[in-house]
Amino acid sequence: MLKPAPIEAIEAQIAGHFIYIAVTTESGQRGYGESTYFVHPQAVESIVADLNEAYLGEDAYRPEFLFQRVLKKHCMIDAASMSVMSAIDQALWDIKAKDLDIPVWQLLGGRVRDRVKAILLIEAASAEEIVSKASAAAAEGFRAIKIKPFIGDWALHSSARILKTLVDTVKAARKAIGWDVDLAVEIHRNLSPEQAINFADQVRKQRLYFIEDPVQPFSVSVNRHVARSLRTPVALAERNTNIWEFREFSDEPAVTILRPDAGVAGGFTQMRKIAAIAESRHQRILPHNFTSPLLTAVHVQCAAAIHNWDLQGYVREDRAPWNQVVKAVNKVEDGFLVIPETPGVGIELDWSYICNAEYVPFGSKYGHIAFMSADGAVQQQ
Repeated sequence: MLKPAPIEAIEAQIAGHFIYIAVTTESGQRGYGESTYFVHPQAVESIVADLNEAYLGEDAYRPEFLFQRVLKKHCMIDAASMSVMSAIDQALWDIKAKDLDIPVWQLLGGRVRDRVKAILLIEAASAEEIVSKASAAAAEGFRAIKIKPFIGDWALHSSARILKTLVDTVKAARKAIGWDVDLAVEIHRNLSPEQAINFADQVRKQRLYFIEDPVQPFSVSVNRHVARSLRTPVALAERNTNIWEFREFSDEPAVTILRPDAGVAGGFTQMRKIAAIAESRHQRILPHNFTSPLLTAVHVQCAAAIHNWDLQGYVREDRAPWNQVVKAVNKVEDGFLVIPETPGVGIELDWSYICNAEYVPFGSKYGHIAFMSADGAVQQQ
């Protein structure tokens, strides 16, 4: 029987735009989690300091209890606070699995699959580069590919030109990869409802695996309307932070895939509940995943044990800064992520590097900008 493991310390570290939280018990065991509140990472450090009183001295083996107590203290759910609670939750599960000398997926009920199918995000600056990289990824062995065809000054063009370019790029990508590779399109909230519906109509013959985030996420009713109108599988809710928000999206039968992020939607404790909500409605889970290898590893642990986990979002990790923050990146073989047998979340951070790394604002490098229209206003959706 495990004896209680009192929490002795919690600390946050920012490396580049990756945000990590380490939880240490009185026995010296350390667990790690990743926050994906990349908007204002410094806020995470302040929240961790403020939440110390809620966690220090408590039993690290009680993640459900601790999550509920902190959540219900103020009954105010915001992304920054939830990201901290999510990262701490990951770390607590990491600690318990390490103390038991088992991977987290054993705590979640054991494996339901032998490997996890990855969907590779194609990062490119032109339509031609999208097509060439998609073709190369298919040849490399990836069975699923996601493209983001909003390139360059796209927002300055007419609606007709925008849609034509998007449709032409999707058709070219499909032709390049053939029909044995699944193809998805990341809209990144860049279209209006009527544009998204028009786009889906024009690419229906390309048999997209899903269309992701076609419109802004703020209105559930608008997203429901779009999901019902697309007649193409749709993936939504990567910005959601709790089971109640996910339940509202799951209530819509036209929503095919839910996109929870363990770094902001509650860690392991809440991810399994979100997956259960989705499973009861025959929906699949494909987590939002674009930050560091640690969050990928957390999601792989979930994927190993959750039946309706579909694909695993993946960006290449064998490059800086991804390979700088870990001793070794997640293994990918023939387009599948390997499920580790090692204790905990299955990946080892380079904590020394992380503690000495500088903060680098997220900025516009990854396409997170407010696009400007020809009239100088922010692009309307």
